[in-house]
Amino acid sequence: MNKTGLNFVYTEKSLHEADSDYWQQVESELKPDFPNVHFKEFSIDSDERFDSIIICSLEEALGDESLSSPRGVIITFKDSIEPTEIEKVRAIYGKGLLGFIDSGKPALLHNPWFKRIVLESKVLGTGAQQGLGQVHLGKVLEQSLMELQRVKKLHEKVVPLRQEKVKSVNLFSKFAAGYSSGGEFFDIKKTDTQMLIIVTHAQSYVASSIVLSHFEKLQQSKFYNREILEDFLEDLVNECRELDLIDRDEPESLQLDMILLDLKTYHYEGYHFGKGAYFSNGHKLSNENERALNENFFEEAHYEGSLERGQKLIFVSPGVLQNFEIKGEKGLLTKIIKEQFDNGPREVLNEIFFQLKKNTEEDFLKYDASVIYLEVDPNAFMQV
Repeated sequence: MNKTGLNFVYTEKSLHEADSDYWQQVESELKPDFPNVHFKEFSIDSDERFDSIIICSLEEALGDESLSSPRGVIITFKDSIEPTEIEKVRAIYGKGLLGFIDSGKPALLHNPWFKRIVLESKVLGTGAQQGLGQVHLGKVLEQSLMELQRVKKLHEKVVPLRQEKVKSVNLFSKFAAGYSSGGEFFDIKKTDTQMLIIVTHAQSYVASSIVLSHFEKLQQSKFYNREILEDFLEDLVNECRELDLIDRDEPESLQLDMILLDLKTYHYEGYHFGKGAYFSNGHKLSNENERALNENFFEEAHYEGSLERGQKLIFVSPGVLQNFEIKGEKGLLTKIIKEQFDNGPREVLNEIFFQLKKNTEEDFLKYDASVIYLEVDPNAFMQV
């Protein structure tokens, strides 16, 4: 993990009769991933508290506004808290209030929540080492959302259809922006002998950023196989789970597909988690995988096959299917692909997105939508 330089200072009363090493237990769990995060005892005379997140009791928060910090405040209570007390605290601290913690619960129960705070501080540039004051996360995320939507729309207009050729494989892709939170992102890694594609559909921008950061690390490899891909998935699952971004019982929180194509033999394999679908030569190859992204289901989600000369493989993202579903046209996608398949990639992709946007007055679709089209050259040399 990257360094964060983020400090927490806690008051004695924040413990609510808990063990004196309560916050050190949280720190010890954070240290392996965030070595520059520290928990220290609060001192009213220390200037350090102004560059730290303060952890204090509900009683202290309501009784002394001088406890506020530019970095934010976390309020602790024991067993229960009244709605009126919550509103009073919100009125006092406003944007500086980061949240509430029940210190009557085991300290390690709060670890994923603290990891999220640290991660957001890192991602949004509010680390203490940078000398910045507290940035209200909600406002920053709102601004980031607006900027991302602007970039999505610009990308859609400037690059309506992406086309490139890798060895004897023609690759086409098309994207349309959606206004729902999270979104779809795909990336491609090419080597002399392999092509690796990843497509994600997430309900959180933080989850998307984590996937992309893991994929950047994966791209440093010069060769890929099933073991390497599963190591990538396992690391991704572990971090997302620690940050409460995915759940074993919620397959839609993060949907992911990976396609690894050998550019010599045209053998392909990958992993399919979610509502995306694969088509080849006009016929559907797969149904949605209702299993959540989970290491126990890697074997079940794995698939493989081989492409012949002239064969086409199309991946349709979960967002495409969800957009057709809310339009009441769930079966239209398969019909389009069957009818337009012989007309070539441009006609197939253009017709899919024409039908998605038909009778839609909004600038954006409901969900991001992506389609990837792979075609092996009819005269490709194939290694046996």
